[in-house]
Amino acid sequence: MHSAQTPRRRIQRLNPASNLHSVKCVCSWLDALLSFEAGGSARVRLLRSVCQEALHQHDRHSVLAHPLPSSFTLSTLETISLVPATSILLILGTISAYTFHLLGRLTAVANNETAKDGGPAVTGIGQLWDREVGTSTSWLVGSAVALTCFCTCLAYSIILGDTFVSLAKTIGLEGLYANRRFHVAAVSLLGVYPLCCLKSLAALAPVSIGGVVGILVTCAVMTMRALPGGGYSSVATAAATSYLPSLPPDLRPSFGVAGLRGLKSLLVMSSMTATAYLVHVAGPEFYQTLRRPTPKRFGKLSAIGFGGTALISACIMSVGFLTFGGASKGMILNNYSTLDGGATLCRLLMAVSLLGSYAFMSNAMKKAYYGIFRRGREITDEVHYRTTRWSVGILTALALLVDDAGFVVSATGAVLGSCLIYMIPSYMFLKSTKRRVEDGSLQRTRTLTVERWWNRGLIALGAFLGSAGLYMSVLHSFFPHMLNS
Repeated sequence: MHSAQTPRRRIQRLNPASNLHSVKCVCSWLDALLSFEAGGSARVRLLRSVCQEALHQHDRHSVLAHPLPSSFTLSTLETISLVPATSILLILGTISAYTFHLLGRLTAVANNETAKDGGPAVTGIGQLWDREVGTSTSWLVGSAVALTCFCTCLAYSIILGDTFVSLAKTIGLEGLYANRRFHVAAVSLLGVYPLCCLKSLAALAPVSIGGVVGILVTCAVMTMRALPGGGYSSVATAAATSYLPSLPPDLRPSFGVAGLRGLKSLLVMSSMTATAYLVHVAGPEFYQTLRRPTPKRFGKLSAIGFGGTALISACIMSVGFLTFGGASKGMILNNYSTLDGGATLCRLLMAVSLLGSYAFMSNAMKKAYYGIFRRGREITDEVHYRTTRWSVGILTALALLVDDAGFVVSATGAVLGSCLIYMIPSYMFLKSTKRRVEDGSLQRTRTLTVERWWNRGLIALGAFLGSAGLYMSVLHSFFPHMLNS
């Protein structure tokens, strides 16, 4: 244990940024572009279709908790230490944009082929998998979608509990009304469950716009707080505007000691980054929503969405780290004082957005569950409400027991993110191109050969990041002493 009187000498342990909020950013940018492309109703159509396949609207927790490989002595090289973290964001973001675009290309090929046969258009990654790989293993994709949505909803419950505790303290509530478990249970009963019971989520479409507003407001507030003389800087300690006296020692800025080095921190960082870009299950949906959809136009859409996400993630990650250093929590807004009006506004926007996004992800999880266990069977109102009660009940129970959203998100990013981003799209591409070369509809060229080898490499990368990232996430969350040994 480190002394409460010497918070600035605390070891700089890597705090995994749950970059879940960045996924919200990807989808919000894509949603806005699609609305421009296909008219105002595109937003509602997009949200509805994405819910059906899952992995849209991952929310506000992602870039609000930030990973940083702390490889240098921070007292002199804080800025330089951001370079490896930013590099990972950009490199994995570029790869994620490529595989997202790859899904659009595969959707275009599949739709051209089904149009000749008079079959239905492909609108989901599950249909792509059935077409290129086979229906006997379609449960693998459905399970990945369902588990991803489940883990995302669990993270949402944990974050909502923390958020409402901070809001309660802001207005002076104490005792039971400032207890995290009380707020987790209350929010689930009064907010989450009624929204998850809705059979139509069209009324929640404005959550997409609200997410963008919340991102920008949070980025602006955090940037102002990180400036020299800001409310959390040592320069402002004696000033009336300083929030440092209201923070417990473990939340105050901590600089001066290097922590995790090299590959250890980079692996945890990679797991978080995978979660930030985890929107690939919605790829076919986005492609179908485009007006005059073509792989080229979809490529531009992917570049803008993922590029914007990478930049905003890097911005919030940087200002958060430069403000609090090694004291940064997995949910960075937890570091800010309950007396900070700007942080309170960010928490409020986050809570509203999370409630809506929880409903979207819960709906996607249930649809994935139905696709695995009730395929071809009618989904009655009784089944819908019973499944909702069980799912919300289990998630709430787990959220009462687990208070580390960072681990939930890092494990999800490591395993499911690696599968859905790097492995599944690449594997379907290899199967599709092999089939088309064999039937003569695609010519084998040097470019195709290189791209096939590139996708084999991405499958290997996904397997490595998934296994190594999960291992490091477990160590970081439960055995941190082993990382510094």
